[in-house]
Amino acid sequence: MRNIIGAALLVAGLGLLGWAGYSALRPASHYALTLAPAPTEDAKEIGALNLPPAALQRIEITSPEERRPVAQGLVARDGERLAPIVWRNEVTEPILFADVSASDATKVLTAIAAHVPEGAVVLAWWDLSRGIRAAAKKDAPLDDPQARGLLIPRSWTEGAAAERQRWGAGAAPQAAESFGQFIDALLSDEQQGAAALAKLAQGRPAYVAVHISDVWKAAAARPERLSVAYKDFPSAGVSHGVIKTATQWMREQKIDGGFAVEPIGGATRLHYFQRKGDSDTLLAKLLPFSTSNPMQLEKLELVYQHKGWWVYRLKQDGGLN
Repeated sequence: MRNIIGAALLVAGLGLLGWAGYSALRPASHYALTLAPAPTEDAKEIGALNLPPAALQRIEITSPEERRPVAQGLVARDGERLAPIVWRNEVTEPILFADVSASDATKVLTAIAAHVPEGAVVLAWWDLSRGIRAAAKKDAPLDDPQARGLLIPRSWTEGAAAERQRWGAGAAPQAAESFGQFIDALLSDEQQGAAALAKLAQGRPAYVAVHISDVWKAAAARPERLSVAYKDFPSAGVSHGVIKTATQWMREQKIDGGFAVEPIGGATRLHYFQRKGDSDTLLAKLLPFSTSNPMQLEKLELVYQHKGWWVYRLKQDGGLN
């Protein structure tokens, strides 16, 4: 386990974000988002999740400047509420969500169903929480009518409010407070964060599921609390030489926060905290950054990891002892 974790911490190319998609496109400010019944073949790719076919919809985001969709995926609809299950970006900036393949979605949600016992709650970002409720059939109570943390391209100044309204629809207004407490817990230190998570669980056994993209979501939701950035380095994949070059660049720029690396086509992307103190947040410790080691956590125990997903059990003392 230590060797596996060590490799994951060093090479977060275990599927961090798919941040650059498969092309050099940049998302245009003028776009159209459409929802339609999911094609049978698409639904079959996540058939193991046993989602009602009538609830599945195919989502496409198109731009008049491009011939093919700039992002597409499958969502599960529950009334007004949309739960992204599969997502693929075809642009350099992520559109709304990080990449999630059908195979990865199936594997992660199936694993959560297997690892989380009956009566326990799973605390996760609102989009993953919806997927857990819909597919893993576990109690994942968090949601957000404000849809905080949407990865909205910088050029979408006119569409940002509409997308937050679209993705926040169906969530109860009172859910905003508890989700804000969840964000604050992730951005606290381990002791305080674990205690806050235990409070959100209301005395029930609790699990915490995070994805590497949660760092970017948290930074979007609380820019004053977390500062993350990235830089690309030419390469054919992550290697010791690339990591050495990246860390040398960080020293030259006098950046001493933690970092994670991700292979993207012919480049390696360095995700890094711009402030050293950001590496001390609970969220940073739960994810594969250079300053992290899940085996050293005192209040949470790692129970499952796949690519960019990490699932922990909150120890029963909730961080109080």
